[in-house]
Amino acid sequence: MESKIEIIEKILKEKNIKCTNQRKAIIEVFVNQDAHFKPEEVYDLVKGKKIGLATVYRTIEILKIHGIIEETTIEKDRYYELKLFSEKRLHIHFKCSRCNQIYDYDKTEMILDLIQLRNFAEQEYNVRVEDIKMIMNGVCHKCRG
Repeated sequence: MESKIEIIEKILKEKNIKCTNQRKAIIEVFVNQDAHFKPEEVYDLVKGKKIGLATVYRTIEILKIHGIIEETTIEKDRYYELKLFSEKRLHIHFKCSRCNQIYDYDKTEMILDLIQLRNFAEQEYNVRVEDIKMIMNGVCHKCRG
């Protein structure tokens, strides 16, 4: 059975994109950690491997274009998370205003409400909703004590 990294390498190869050691190191960050990353955070994790910030930005853009990672903008900051293997296709982001940690919420009841909202918008306004991004801000359980 192919690993997630091998599958991503295969996808890139099919698109005639070389999977260099630098790109592989960046891909490993997303595959090995279930988190949201700013490009600078990815850079901090891979810079010991002699990877430049420009390479991180270019690789993130390639991964985003090909549906491997997803971009979410929260308060002018762009965050990226692995999308390709995600089982939480529709989820809500919560950003703590104290520690800046981002949490994913995907409880069935919340997702059903989002689906109901999507269905209403499609019927009421005769549109096709392709994506929903919901971001909640507040103080997380750790910071509340």
